[in-house]
Amino acid sequence: MALNFNPTDDLATVLDGAESVTLLRRGSMPGSSGTTITHALRRAATTREAVVRNRYDTWKKAPSDGRLTACDVTWHLPANELEDSPRLGDVILDGAGRRWTILDVQLATLGARWRCSSRDLALAFGLDDTISILKATYTKGDCGAAEPTWLMWRTGIRARIQPADTKEDIKHEAMQTVARYRIFLEEDLVLDHNHRIQYPDGTFYRITGAVGAERIGEVQSIYTEIVR
Repeated sequence: MALNFNPTDDLATVLDGAESVTLLRRGSMPGSSGTTITHALRRAATTREAVVRNRYDTWKKAPSDGRLTACDVTWHLPANELEDSPRLGDVILDGAGRRWTILDVQLATLGARWRCSSRDLALAFGLDDTISILKATYTKGDCGAAEPTWLMWRTGIRARIQPADTKEDIKHEAMQTVARYRIFLEEDLVLDHNHRIQYPDGTFYRITGAVGAERIGEVQSIYTEIVR
């Protein structure tokens, strides 16, 4: 006897306990609204402990003691709620504000849903700081030169501020030591000398360089110096 299979029956089972999320496309502008998906399902990842390669070609074991389980999740997204398929590097934003970067996409249940392996980069890379980013607007000063006014551009960005090194610099004919820092960001942002990073204690960091998100599943790295 032939058995009739309806993919929506399996989908209904999968969507039991579903939640509403937002899909943000990779490279979308900050503040973009994204696509709302009302019947997404979250499942714990069933992956073994992985190795993580950072931007500086250093391999290390992912933190254990349950941390890998906490930062890796498989999302199931109904295909009928999306015009286009999810892509690698897209972000799923859940109701708690956690950002899950998609690392792998597969079409499942006879095309009824997308199965997306994803990672919370903020948790995986220990982004325990919260920063703000200012952007300069320029006006002509009394001497005719363009002078910057620093205005708040983004707030509440998860990051990790890590000392890098120090260098000797000459300013006003006096030698001084400049502390340099590497800042890892949860989001991939286009930043340059027209931006500054502010820590909650009021410390400002001048941006001297940036490494973009060439590798999906890692975090953006910004090189900075403290502004005195």
